[in-house]
Amino acid sequence: MDGLVLATEVLGQLREHHVSLASTNDRALAWARAGAPHGAMVTADEQTAGRGRLGRRWVSSAGEGLYVSVVLRPERGWSSQWAALGLAVGLGLREGLAGWLPGLRLKWPNDLLVGPCKLAGVLCETRWQGAAPDVVVGFGINVLQRELAAELHATSLAIELAPGTCPSRQVVLATVLLALERVLGEFFVGGFPAIRAGYERHSAVLGRALTVGGVAVEGLGFDDDGALRVRAAGGGPSWRVEAEDVWLRGPG
Repeated sequence: MDGLVLATEVLGQLREHHVSLASTNDRALAWARAGAPHGAMVTADEQTAGRGRLGRRWVSSAGEGLYVSVVLRPERGWSSQWAALGLAVGLGLREGLAGWLPGLRLKWPNDLLVGPCKLAGVLCETRWQGAAPDVVVGFGINVLQRELAAELHATSLAIELAPGTCPSRQVVLATVLLALERVLGEFFVGGFPAIRAGYERHSAVLGRALTVGGVAVEGLGFDDDGALRVRAAGGGPSWRVEAEDVWLRGPG
């Protein structure tokens, strides 16, 4: 990616860029298996088989979005906090994008929203080699798209910002990587509790009417491992949601 200038200490300092790639996560996982160090980054102008959570397709139009995967090799604390890693990445992206979109919100577990529309998504994956895991975090951010299919319920920086003010993909990537490096540094030392206040402050699900597994619920908070705690819309005891899809109900 020509013109990319990074201020990070580690993230993205070793990187490879592809004009077209099936999946940046797949390439980063292969690079990790070959020994890529912490912070190694793969980017692509286009993905032909980009994917999101639960294998859903991520539309990756050429030259318009950011399609990025980073190898992570934290020194400690990662294993007990694996489930919350995607939340930390989401918060890092949100902090990096806030200068352009201060109202950006975090939809547990892996989406960033402008109003009801998706701007960015996160996909964390791990592969085990003996006792040591290869951990890759991938993210996609819609930057320059001017038109997105209505059924995607998505938006972009170019759509949300005033004409002529949308930053380049290079500027967006450099900004979010710097914020992500800071948030991950806090996360790998203190786990989700270290970043929970920041995550909750921008949550799209806390205090909201939600649907989980076909059940109408209310979002109450987050456990120390990042699980979402909910209760039935009519009241009663709370319970944990660890992996199911969460749908927002009504305005908020």
